[in-house]
Amino acid sequence: MSSAGTLAAVRAERHAGLTVGTGTDLAAAAALGHVPLGFSEIPLAVCDYPIVLIKDGATGAFRLVALLGFAANRNLFVIGESWAATYLPHNVLRLPFYLGAPDGGAPELCLDEASSLIGRTPGHALFEPNGTETAFLAGRRKLLQTMLADAEKTAAFVSAITAARLVTPMTITLHHADQHQQDIEGAYTIDPLALEALDGAALIALHRDGHLGAIYAVMHSLGQLSRLEQLHNAHGERPITRSAVQLHL
Repeated sequence: MSSAGTLAAVRAERHAGLTVGTGTDLAAAAALGHVPLGFSEIPLAVCDYPIVLIKDGATGAFRLVALLGFAANRNLFVIGESWAATYLPHNVLRLPFYLGAPDGGAPELCLDEASSLIGRTPGHALFEPNGTETAFLAGRRKLLQTMLADAEKTAAFVSAITAARLVTPMTITLHHADQHQQDIEGAYTIDPLALEALDGAALIALHRDGHLGAIYAVMHSLGQLSRLEQLHNAHGERPITRSAVQLHL
């Protein structure tokens, strides 16, 4: 969502007079086809988004994400100047702040200085006249710290479901009104048959670790593909009449 060249560590001497506009950085978010989710977000995100796993292109590791559209760089939830969902994922809410290491050191709170929110009014100052952080900046720092801790829980969840051999690839097929059919690959979900085949000890372990409820939430979230269809059609693009999911068991 930002290039390394536009990230800068937040410093009073550099950003004392800077303000960050209120609201969501829709300009940055509009180009997202998916957004990473933290484990604690699953119960909230399931109300709006299909939740799937994808493989990291660099490491091959699974990542838990909310689908925002049917294309890699198309966010259907951004309509005009609004976000068409009840829940805003943390990875969008935090913009234009990041955890990064622009100088090659330890990760720290950074700001995307190219963000469309910079300097927008009304806005939030980052520093008080005496150089201390404002409540707004302290809140964003706390949010990033919370996300970092949540990422560890997400990693534990992904590790548990992969170790239990519950993850399976899927194909999303879009049926358009003009008879065109589009297959979308690269997403993974929970295999319900593999879940049913687990023995009691394995199920108890998943429940004990707080993972069983999240498993069912991820499975049921695929019903939100109909929401993506509605948003796609609302944007006036090639109409979709229905979508279907095929699991490769």
